[in-house]
Amino acid sequence: MTSLWAKYKKNINGHFAVQFALLGLPLIVATTFVADYSKAETEKVEIKSALDAAVIAAVSNNTLSASEKESYAKTHFKQNYAGDLTFDLKTAASSQRVEMSASGLSPVTVAETLGIKGIEIYENSAAEQTSENIICVLALAPTEGSSISFSGKVKFSAPTCSVHANSTDPEAIWSTRGLTPVARNFCASGGASGNYQPYAKGDCAPIADPYANKTAPAAGPCVNLGSIKDVRAAGVAGGAESPGLGGGGTTTTRELGGGGGGSGGGNLAAMSQNLTGSNVSLPPGTYCGGLTVDGQNVTFLPGNHIILDGPLTFRNGAEAMAIGVTFVMKGERSLLNIVSGSEVDVKAPAIGPLAGLAFFEDVKYNAADQATFPNGINALASGGELNVTGAVYFPTQTVEVKGNSVFGSNAPATSFIAYNVDFYGSPTINVSVDHQRAGLPPVLPRTEDGARLVQ
Repeated sequence: MTSLWAKYKKNINGHFAVQFALLGLPLIVATTFVADYSKAETEKVEIKSALDAAVIAAVSNNTLSASEKESYAKTHFKQNYAGDLTFDLKTAASSQRVEMSASGLSPVTVAETLGIKGIEIYENSAAEQTSENIICVLALAPTEGSSISFSGKVKFSAPTCSVHANSTDPEAIWSTRGLTPVARNFCASGGASGNYQPYAKGDCAPIADPYANKTAPAAGPCVNLGSIKDVRAAGVAGGAESPGLGGGGTTTTRELGGGGGGSGGGNLAAMSQNLTGSNVSLPPGTYCGGLTVDGQNVTFLPGNHIILDGPLTFRNGAEAMAIGVTFVMKGERSLLNIVSGSEVDVKAPAIGPLAGLAFFEDVKYNAADQATFPNGINALASGGELNVTGAVYFPTQTVEVKGNSVFGSNAPATSFIAYNVDFYGSPTINVSVDHQRAGLPPVLPRTEDGARLVQ
C-alpha cells in the first residue's frame, strides 16, 4: 500500500482535466457575463435614444400642460423603445423643461445561478425650450385664419428671424401654393397652409405681447402747423377748432398717379387735411387730426410725434426721414398709409420709454373703439417704400404690405407686431434683426418653439 500511494502522488496524468472541471463554471459565467454586459450596453444606447426623443417631443408640444407633457413623454418613450425590457420611468415637467429617467435590469444568463439578478441600467435625459430666435413678424389674433398671409407674387425673406402666429386656426399662417416665404422658422399655435422654408411648425405656445404694458405719452397741445413753412392746416371738417390748427378733419381720397403701383393709381387712402409741402422740418408734438405728407425732403425731428384722431399718410412720391422718432398713433382713425410711390425712412429712438418702437398704437387710448378686431388697416401700398429700424406695433389692427412696394431693404433691424399681418400683390420684403448694428435695444419678442437637449 505504501508503494502504491507513493506512485499515485508522483503520477500527474489527468490533473488538467480536474483543474478544468474546477474552473469550468467560473469561466462559463465570465464568458456569458461579457455577452450579457454587451447586450446591456446596446440596450442603454437604445434607451437613451428613446429618452432623448421623448423629452424633445414633450417639451416642443406647447399645447400640453406640464402634467400632460409628463404623460406624453412616457407614451412617446414606449413608442420609440424597440426592446422588451421593463423600466421604471420617472418624469418631471414644466412649460420650459422636461426631464425623464429610466431604470431597470438587463437579464443575465448563467450568472443568475450565482445570485446575480441582472445588470442595472439607468439612463436619463432632459430638454429645454430655446429662446434664441428673434420674432420679426408676430400676429396676435387668437383664433383667426390667415392671421399671417402671403399671397400673389410677394417675395418675403427673413433668414435671421422667425415668423409666429398666435392663432389656433389650422391655417393661422397661409401662403399661396407655389409661393415659398423664407425665414429662420415659421411657427403657429394652430397650423399653416402652403410652402415655407423651412417647413412651418404647429402646436407652438402663444407669444405674449412684449409691449402690452408700455404706456404712450399723453397728447399735448396741437402743433401749430400754420407757423411751419409749407404746411397747410385746414380746419373745416372734423369738429371744433384746435388751437393753432383747426379741426384737422380727414377725408378719403382716391390717390392719383400711382407712383409705380401695380393698381395704376387707384388706391383709396385716408388723408388728413393737414398737408405738408416740400423742404419741411416737423417738430415732435401732437398732430391733431393726423397729417398728410405730400412733398419731398420732409424731416421729422427726433422725439414723439403723436398722430391724434386722424391718419398719417404719405402720398404722391413723398420723401420723408424720421431719425430718433416714435410715431404714436392715438385713435381709431390714426392709421398709417404709404401710397403712390412714397419713400419713408424711420428709425426708432435708442433710449427712453419708447426705445426701439418706430410706430406705436396707443391701445389704451383706443380702448373705446375695440368692440371688434381688427379695428383698422395700416397699409404700405402702390409702389411705396418703407424702411423701418425698430418695431411696427399695431396690436389691435392689421398691417398690410401690398402692390409693388419694397419694405426693409435698407433697415438693419425690423419687427412687425400686429393683430394680423398680410403681404400680398408683388412686394419685396426683406427683414433683418441685427439690433446691435441698428443701435437699438434687443428686438422683442423671442420665439420659444425650439428645443435642445441639456443632458
